[in-house]
Amino acid sequence: MNEIIDNYNVNAEIEIDNSELEDIMLIEPGMMTIADEEEFFRLLKEAKLFIPIHWEKEEVFNIEDQSVVDVIKPVPPLGFNFISLTINDNERALVAFTRKEIMKEIKLKKDHIIMNMRDLAKILYGFGDTFSSIIINPQTEHSIIVNASTLIDLFKEKAKNPFIASLEQTLATLKTKSVELDNHYMFFIRSEYEFMENEATDGIFTAKMPLRACTDPNFQSNLPILHKIMMMEGQKILYTGKSEEVTDYNVLIAPGCEFQKFYDEDGDTSVWRCIKQPFYDNLEEEDDGEE
Repeated sequence: MNEIIDNYNVNAEIEIDNSELEDIMLIEPGMMTIADEEEFFRLLKEAKLFIPIHWEKEEVFNIEDQSVVDVIKPVPPLGFNFISLTINDNERALVAFTRKEIMKEIKLKKDHIIMNMRDLAKILYGFGDTFSSIIINPQTEHSIIVNASTLIDLFKEKAKNPFIASLEQTLATLKTKSVELDNHYMFFIRSEYEFMENEATDGIFTAKMPLRACTDPNFQSNLPILHKIMMMEGQKILYTGKSEEVTDYNVLIAPGCEFQKFYDEDGDTSVWRCIKQPFYDNLEEEDDGEE
């Protein structure tokens, strides 16, 4: 924790604007909508708060009558204590303020540091169960209590959605492993329904996600709709392996590719021509920019 505290100067004169946070704190907690709560935590995460500190010993006060209920020696790594109040049967809440003026208004004559919430969350995590919560603007009409665990969770790295992780890996592979076609080729996509025509705009279907296709027209023959995809010489695809069975995909077509309907062979089979591949155009622009 020392390396965190070393970044802060006691009683530093810094202009801090927490007006948006204060505005949303005016809403009674029971009246906050889900959107209000999300906005509150977004603003809190970005906020810097005034944290009063005590250099010698900390007197822990009862939030109701301000009587001293405990005296705590300075924490050795820090050399000072945070000011706290007791709530909910002797649980300790670390005190914080949105403005220095509020400290003066409630006659709290203490030194302070101005701390961002990521560092405060790290300190609370290091203290374990010492503080159950933080109380913002105590002894005012619109104070609010936030569980310490909730503040800590705001800064935890969330596990990446496996689908997103897989998609990112697929896109990276498309960027580095795609090959240019040396001739005109036809690839095949089967589906339960006519998704290309249904999702086309002005006759153009744009792939929102990578398209899986096959070099074998008989693959997945149990599916009724067959899309034949015409790809021209010089266009790019990613071969994903040999098609050992007719159920396998062995070609991946990049997202963003645009396809124009060429003609219908019959009610269940249509032929589409790839007319644009902006996925690869963007890569070429990035390469030019690096040069």
